[in-house]
Amino acid sequence: MDPASPNPIKFEAPVILDRGRHRISRRDIDPDCLKVLYRLNGHGFVAYLVGGAVRDLLLGRKPADFDVGTNAHPNQIKKLFRNAFLIGRRFRLAHVKFQDGKTIEVSTFRKKPDEEELAAEREEEASRAREAELAAEAGESAREAAVDEAGRDASIGAEGLIEPAEHDDSRPSAPTEGAPRRRGRPPLKPIAYGTPREDAFRRDLTINALIYDIATYSVIDYVGGLEDLEAGRVRIIGDPDTSYTEAPVRIWRVLRHASRLGFAIEERTAGAILRHRDRLAACAGSRLFEELNKDIKSGSARAFFQSARLHGILSRVLGEVGDLYEASDDRSEKLASLLGVLDASINSGGSPPPEVMYGLLLWPWAEPLLADIHGDKPKVLYDAFRGARAAATIPKTLVLETVHTLVIVDHMLQALIDGKMRWALKERPHYPEASRITSLLVEGSFGGCEDPFSAIYERRFGTRPRSRPRRRKRRPGMPGPPSTPSAPSTPAA
Repeated sequence: MDPASPNPIKFEAPVILDRGRHRISRRDIDPDCLKVLYRLNGHGFVAYLVGGAVRDLLLGRKPADFDVGTNAHPNQIKKLFRNAFLIGRRFRLAHVKFQDGKTIEVSTFRKKPDEEELAAEREEEASRAREAELAAEAGESAREAAVDEAGRDASIGAEGLIEPAEHDDSRPSAPTEGAPRRRGRPPLKPIAYGTPREDAFRRDLTINALIYDIATYSVIDYVGGLEDLEAGRVRIIGDPDTSYTEAPVRIWRVLRHASRLGFAIEERTAGAILRHRDRLAACAGSRLFEELNKDIKSGSARAFFQSARLHGILSRVLGEVGDLYEASDDRSEKLASLLGVLDASINSGGSPPPEVMYGLLLWPWAEPLLADIHGDKPKVLYDAFRGARAAATIPKTLVLETVHTLVIVDHMLQALIDGKMRWALKERPHYPEASRITSLLVEGSFGGCEDPFSAIYERRFGTRPRSRPRRRKRRPGMPGPPSTPSAPSTPAA
């Protein structure tokens, strides 16, 4: 927290940095994003690079995503890019797709929503959350479930960008261009599009509302984001109490950006977290899982979870698992240590599978439980997690895979004590993940070989004994093995 942080600043005129006063270069912008910006500009539309990419470029970091803001409406964007797919129902975005699987998100400038639009946004998010949960159960990604019926079979040109073509107007226009029909309820008024300034004030954090103008190569700041960036400060735009009430998930985003960037949280922004953190439990479970998933594989999971514990967020999201981590310094330190190694692996180019990442997240909670279970460990551990009342909806398949992985880890750790290993476990699907987790728990690293657990076991107990082939049990009525004929007896002399 920054006790010396200023009061919220209201800008009537933007701060503009021309190309000689900032470090952003077109060489650092994704070439496909530049194609989108130039095409929109070339057809008479305003097109800006917006969001976190501008923040990261100003900090000298490599952005993970590049987003574009424009005054072109969704259907106009669709007409310019045949490889653009509109997603969403009322609040439509364009995803412009390229050959290598890359997606550039293009959104139309909007005003800050009024109460009716906020209610519609919540309704749409709840609907998306229900679809995402169903898609997760079916093994599909939420993103694929959200893409509309426009189709995925457009042939992408050599440069990955389709030339403008005639748009098929036989399909009904998107609901954003008019009032969508809602069964049993009056239609909503059309979406109020806005200016770049209004769009900036609609965003959550000042450092995420900066704009890069491709036409003039200048950075535009309507909300004081440049000052906060210089000071290393995360600040909500407007009143934090109002902002968290409208969208409680912004609490999560504040902690995420502070932990990833190493920034302080502005005093009013931090104080309001304590007043509104209980609202997180009312968010859609699939949305909370989506946010959790982003942070556990971000390369800064340790810093995020430490900040979440400090602000009392873990118990609101992970239920009794989070309660334990907030109440026990020992379990919390164990978690921090494991996540630190996970971060190091990800930051060095590794990509641990989900069972490993969530196994590390849950191990400090599961370890004492497994020590007390003497029956069906997978079932008891699975039931214990489901009974923990976590607000984040972790898909059932992922929970089951993680539980089976941790049960094998528990057996491996015991085998390293008594030397009694059930090597038949090597045939189990989650043995490789369990082997890596065990190596981390015992030696502090994921190991440098395919099966680090076996290497550790052999160093302690020598070459592991080769398992004898199992004797087949004879069922009643089955003939026994053929008897060897005895040699004829020699008659007595």
